[in-house]
Amino acid sequence: MKFLVIALPGTNPLPREQAVNLLTAGLSWIKTKIEDGTVECHYSLFGGGGMGIVNAASHEAMLEILLAYPLYPFFTWEVKPLLDYEAAYKQYASFYQQISG
Repeated sequence: MKFLVIALPGTNPLPREQAVNLLTAGLSWIKTKIEDGTVECHYSLFGGGGMGIVNAASHEAMLEILLAYPLYPFFTWEVKPLLDYEAAYKQYASFYQQISG
């Protein structure tokens, strides 16, 4: 399953004395996940935070992946399951065909 993951700065700021180490660990974690195919892409957002496309076997596996991210507690997370666009369009067309009579 593919997920769109959006992380926005949360109410819990990075502790200044740990910021460099946490950011370095976060960058390393993302690079490792890109290399192993868990993360397809990752982009930072102006003003803080980022977004990416993440592959996970289930919703529970997605949660496990996020909880392993070293910066997890410092962000507010939005996770949206993604659908293959062709399959989705076909299902929507079938739905509207059925309700149109």
